[in-house]
Formats: sequence, C-alpha cells, structure tokens
Amino acid sequence: MSLNIVFPGATRQLADFVVATNYSDLPQATLDAGRRSLVNFLGVAVGGAHHEEVESALKALHRLGAGGNVPLLGRPDRIDAVNAALINGTSSAVLDFDSTQMKRTNIHPSGPVLPAILAFAHGRAISGPDFIAAFILGVEVACRIANGVFGEHNPGWHVTGVTGGIGAAAAVSKLLGLDAEKTVAAMAIAANQASGLREMYGTACKALTPGRAARDGLLSAMLAAEGVSAPDRPIEGRKGLAMVFTGHEAPRSLTKELGDRYEIELNIFKPYPCAIVTHAVIDGVSRLCAGEEIDPADIAEIQLEVAPIAAELAGHAAPQTALQSKFSLTHAAAIAATHRVARVEHFSDEALHDAGYAALRTSVGVQSRKGLKKNEAHVLIRTNDAKTHELHVEHALGSLERPMSDDDIAEKFLGLVEPVLGGERAHALLGRAIELHMSTDAGSLADYPG
Repeated sequence: MSLNIVFPGATRQLADFVVATNYSDLPQATLDAGRRSLVNFLGVAVGGAHHEEVESALKALHRLGAGGNVPLLGRPDRIDAVNAALINGTSSAVLDFDSTQMKRTNIHPSGPVLPAILAFAHGRAISGPDFIAAFILGVEVACRIANGVFGEHNPGWHVTGVTGGIGAAAAVSKLLGLDAEKTVAAMAIAANQASGLREMYGTACKALTPGRAARDGLLSAMLAAEGVSAPDRPIEGRKGLAMVFTGHEAPRSLTKELGDRYEIELNIFKPYPCAIVTHAVIDGVSRLCAGEEIDPADIAEIQLEVAPIAAELAGHAAPQTALQSKFSLTHAAAIAATHRVARVEHFSDEALHDAGYAALRTSVGVQSRKGLKKNEAHVLIRTNDAKTHELHVEHALGSLERPMSDDDIAEKFLGLVEPVLGGERAHALLGRAIELHMSTDAGSLADYPG
C-alpha cells in the first residue's frame, strides 16, 4: 500500500521556523548583526524624517484624514499604526543610506520589517528580546524569498517591495503570537500585495516602496490574526509569487539550512548616501585623488569600468534631480574627485546644479564589463598633463569584505541624528538601541520627536 505523504511547502516551513524560534535560540553573531542593523535603521530614518518627500507623503495622508497616537521617528507628529509604518519606512530609505543585503538581489530588508514591528509595538510593552527576534526572523523571511525566487536574474522588480512586506508580516505575526497556520495566512496576504519596480529609482517612489511594504506587512498580520483566510502556498503555488513574478517554480534552496545561518549577518552598511552600486567608484576615485594628490581642476577625464548591474541601476549620466544624482555614476565620481568622500549634502539640488560638479560629470566615461562584481570597479584618471592614474577596487568600503565597524556605524548614526534631535537625545537613542535587549518596552524607541 502506498502512502500519499504531503510535505509542507516553503511558506509553511518558513512559518513553522518563525513560530518555533525565539531570542534564546539566536547565535550571538546574529544578535550582533541585528543590533547593527537596528542602529543603522534608526539613524537613517531619523536623518530622513524631515526630507521634502517625507513631508509630501505625510501631507497626503493628513488630507485623507489619517490620525492616531503612534509616534513617527524624528518628528513631533503622531498618526495611526499602518501609516506610521509607511512614513517611517519611507524616511528610512529617502536618503539612500539604508542597509543592504548584496548576496544576490540588493534587498534592503530593515526598511520594511522594522517600521512594521515598531508601529505594532507602540503601547503594547513588547520586550526588547521579543522585538529583536521578530526583526531577525522577518529579515530571514524577506531575504530568503528574495534571494531564492529572484536571484541575480531580475528583469526589473524592486525586491525590497516584493518580499519585504512578507517579511514584515512574518515579524508582526511573531509578536502577535500567531500559530503557523495564521502566520502563513499573514505572509499570503502580504504576498498578494507584493510589488516594486526598478523604474522608480531616482524618484520618491523608490523610498515609498519599503514604507508601503511595511504598511502592508503590518496590515496583513492583523488581518490574519482576525481570521482572514488565504492560500497555504502563496510563494510556491502554481500561480504563486515565484511563478507569477519569474516564470519559475520556487527553488528548494529557499529553505535550505534554515536555522543554521541567518541572513541578517549578510547585511552591509553604506558609508555613502547613494545607490550601493556606486560605492566602489566613490571609494576608488576618492583614494586615487587623495593618494596622488590630484586636483579636480587638473582632471581631463575619468574612465570607469563597473559591473553591468551598476551601469544599469546608476546610469543617469546627466541627472535632472537630486534623487537621480544618487543613481548616477558620473555624479558619484565628480563628488569623490572633489571631496574624497560623499555626504548627504552632495546629493542635494544645490550640488546637482553646481558648475564644478557638472563639468566633472561630462568628463566621466562609464563602461560595463561582465565578470566584475557589484561592489567592484576599475578607475582611471587622466590629468591635463597626459598622466594616467589607475586603481582597482576589488571590494568597496562597507562591503562584507571591508565592513564598517560598530564605531563607524555609531558615528554615521550621530551624524544623521544629532541635527534632528540634538546631541544629548541622539546619544540617548543610540544607547537605547544598543541596549534594547535589556528593555521591557521596545516600542518607546520611536518616541524621540524631532
């Protein structure tokens, strides 16, 4: 007699793992990675809280009657929970300074997951350990689905928006204490809302993507908690997310080594507030100009060789807006040649229209070369005296191979937060984030108005 044994699908395996895994099960290296990602998120979210695009989004919500008592990071405003997730997620991405997992897809997992659980935690006395565990598990779900389903062959989906909400739904489900069946439902409801297009890069729509995913993830978990039904194979089903978005079945590797390693440990942190595929160029031009003492006025041309994906995502040779300049290899090279670094103010409207940067942008040539990694670049600078200066950047600053230290991340945090909160409160928030594992009220992290 044969037995028809039905093994759980990938979604159920992920849900079972979320339900079964707690803070005490997580390795110290994973917890350390979670702390770094939390600190980085709070820094970039508070730093971006008063950006004009965030202001516009908040005005639109108020015109629709949104209101509530959930705080917004770095702002005096309060609003309802789902829209707090939307705004905090948007502010975390608007500077293009958010953490990234470059393993395969360039997903930014903190932006959807943390705003969802932060909004949910308000007024609920969620403990620090429970909050941290939910965050790490939500990132695990978002990254595993992104990397497993999309990999490196992506026609144009912004995977942060496609899978980030599913991770957020799993994280909120963990805090709600949902069982595996309802966690699957939450993930399925979020999968039904999944979207995100790379065409939006260089506009405010890119920053709205993680915010929208955070909002959808929070709402999905709440709907599942109240009994809203959904299919049990939303990722791997015949007409599920994997097949519809890519034309291929979800790979078995999606749940491989689940629990043996954690995706959050692969998060990297940006030293520069722009598209991560420009960082090798900024690193290389900065080092070359500083080491050879090259004056920007003496530069005749800059030739860049980058990975095809870098040329694709940061191909705005003549950016028309400040947000486009963040996705411009030519602007990145001009900034690096001038300042030997790249900061938030270097991607402003004022910088965009600066005559010196504009002249340098026209001197930059970009070639894509197969075989180069996303964080790799060849830089050649030819000066007016016909001398050439070359540098190969194998791994950009901030990569896993050349990571930012805890001190670097703290310095970045304070540089972004102090102008908004002031020095004393910026240091207080940093301390709260670092010691969150000792807190009984993780939701109070958001209660630092600016």
